[in-house]
Amino acid sequence: MLADRYTKIVLTVIAAALVVQTGKDLASPARAADAVKVDIVKINGQGLKSWDGAVPLPVRIVGGR
Repeated sequence: MLADRYTKIVLTVIAAALVVQTGKDLASPARAADAVKVDIVKINGQGLKSWDGAVPLPVRIVGGR
């Protein structure tokens, strides 16, 4: 019965740690460090009006680190 008591204690400690970790995440919402301005340059050499969405969107990052 010693193994049964040990298992219950270990599982209780793990459950308590998970509850504390979850509560900590709920109490403080995640925030982004900085916002990065993204400027759409061209899509297949043409302006945004001609983009059909089938190709990747090239961008130029302005003011990045």
